[in-house]
Amino acid sequence: MSAAPDRTLVAEALTGLPEAQRAVLSRAYYLGWTTRHIAQSLGIPESTVKAQLHQALRRLALTLAETQ
Repeated sequence: MSAAPDRTLVAEALTGLPEAQRAVLSRAYYLGWTTRHIAQSLGIPESTVKAQLHQALRRLALTLAETQ
């Protein structure tokens, strides 16, 4: 499978995430922010950021596994 379809699958899977999880995931992986920076920017506890990040990655992995 080429990179373009992979990106499409990931983009589609990301749209299925709740907004809060998508916000945390995009800041962590696309912007490279630390959990502390994300927490400060969103006005939420750092532990919440970590939990949302974990949940988002788990959900994303399950969604992508279902497509294969």
